[in-house]
Amino acid sequence: MSRERFYRLGLIGRNISHSLSPRIHQWALAVVGLRGEYVLHDVDIEGARAVVRSSEWEGLNVTIPHKSALSASCNSLSETARRASSVNTLVRRAGDIIGDSTDGAGFLFALRRFADERNSFDKVLVIGGGGAARAILAALRDAGPTTNVFVAVRSPERARIAGPQLFSKDAKLELISLERAAERLRSFDLIVQATPTESPLPLPLRFHPGACVMDVICAPRRTEFLQIAGMHGARVQNGLAMLIGQAAVSFKIWTGVEFPRDRAMHELLPELESS
Repeated sequence: MSRERFYRLGLIGRNISHSLSPRIHQWALAVVGLRGEYVLHDVDIEGARAVVRSSEWEGLNVTIPHKSALSASCNSLSETARRASSVNTLVRRAGDIIGDSTDGAGFLFALRRFADERNSFDKVLVIGGGGAARAILAALRDAGPTTNVFVAVRSPERARIAGPQLFSKDAKLELISLERAAERLRSFDLIVQATPTESPLPLPLRFHPGACVMDVICAPRRTEFLQIAGMHGARVQNGLAMLIGQAAVSFKIWTGVEFPRDRAMHELLPELESS
């Protein structure tokens, strides 16, 4: 891989001025000795499509609300992206735009560190039916660390339409309402909050002491959901480790160079936590 190449990378989404992705990827470029930049594209869907159609990039991340819509702008999708029915990573190869999803890999990276390599959970709840939630569910099914997986969504039928590869009627995932999830919250030993909302379930919330509770949100560092979980004795983790994990996979896809994940967890993560 030529060290003289200049990598034009970036993030497409809305209301993304707070994103930590530029810090993560600029840090990684500097550490591995590559030249490049990572810029934000805060655009609506038409603007997002225009960015993708342009030739002024080598790699792009995609975040809400464009993860599902930009799948159609790709010439091909990875199996992971196809199953999640969304993309969060785009790369240009031989003139074609390839869509991928690294959210699931980032989630498993964070989960294994958070749960001390625990490889099974009796009862899992994933809150949300969007692109991140679908990628997490696909990763859970592939990794096999669960026995009973429940998915809390506002509309089960809309969830099945959005993610037919995961939410078909014969899939081994039980779709439940947000209200039902709140009522049964104490029965879950792994809970993943995969929506952009700080409080996705109706109050009051009661968590099982010792449960593992993860939130994909990075800002604020401790959401109301995590605060309540912590007060009930649950172990809690925000979305920063997952963000580093998914960034690592995207970085390798774009550059072919390994992202220094362990160094990032020791050096970069504490900086992000305190910022």
